[in-house]
Amino acid sequence: DTLILIFVCLLYGFAHRLFPKNIAFYVVCINFVLDSVISLASMATNVYVRDLSSSREELTATLTTGISVNHLISVMIALLGGYIWKTLGIEVLFTLSAVLGLLNSIFAATIKKPESTMFNA
Repeated sequence: DTLILIFVCLLYGFAHRLFPKNIAFYVVCINFVLDSVISLASMATNVYVRDLSSSREELTATLTTGISVNHLISVMIALLGGYIWKTLGIEVLFTLSAVLGLLNSIFAATIKKPESTMFNA
């Protein structure tokens, strides 16, 4: 889902420069649908976390922490994002968002699957 996020962020940030205004509108509309798909992909993340967890307690703690951290970051990023948009422009904001998506993908690739989980123990 973070690879889609990179693409979505870059299109949001640069559609008005890459396409004529009337086409950019449709590109951003299609992009919005892709952006919504990312929200659905969070369900896949929950399944992946379940596969990595060694117990139900670990699963519950991990998902609860993830939701809390995501909420905190969402609030902070909204404030920072508004400031970046106003001072540096939409292109910088969405380029930074794409970079964060790339870093997220790199980090996720480093997660090793444990040999024993609650489903194969």
